[in-house]
Amino acid sequence: MKRRHLVKLTAAAAALPAAAPAAGDWANPFAKAWYHSYVEHWKDTKEYTLQMLDAMPAEHFLSKPDPAQRTFGDQMRHLGSANVAYFRALNLVPVPDSIPARDQLAKQVPEGDKAAVRAYLAATFDYVMAVLDKMTEKDMARADMKLFNNPKPHSTIDLCLRAYMHTSHHRGQTVCYLRVKGITPPTWKFEPTGG
Repeated sequence: MKRRHLVKLTAAAAALPAAAPAAGDWANPFAKAWYHSYVEHWKDTKEYTLQMLDAMPAEHFLSKPDPAQRTFGDQMRHLGSANVAYFRALNLVPVPDSIPARDQLAKQVPEGDKAAVRAYLAATFDYVMAVLDKMTEKDMARADMKLFNNPKPHSTIDLCLRAYMHTSHHRGQTVCYLRVKGITPPTWKFEPTGG
């Protein structure tokens, strides 16, 4: 092979994008540890959030501790719709047709229908897991996502933290909804004494 031809081939190969590492092939140990920790915490937060939902009897899904607040069912729908919004911004996995768009949510998932709200909420957590399963180390380093009407770009870590914090915030509010009805909230697995 002539040297000139070899130089052209080498230059062409260098111009090709590097293949993204598979989810298990992360070069940065911190990014890998952070990602795997987040995945495990997301599984835990799904489990605990569904336990909170399950603790509320169906006849109280339209209840609220104060007139200014959402109903219990709507609180859970809101929590789920935000899960989708945060992780849809990554454009890694299309939102399944089984998850209604925000403007269709009230019609397709009535806030007083416990089974429908539960199925919707579980589907939103599963959607996030599908996105996380597709995520690579390169995706973790992104800082170009737009969220809602905010012109400021968001990083992947920012989206992950916002989603986790938002879920925790609204799940924490549901403790009051349960307590007002005389229901002891489920015990968080990391707290031996419960809520």
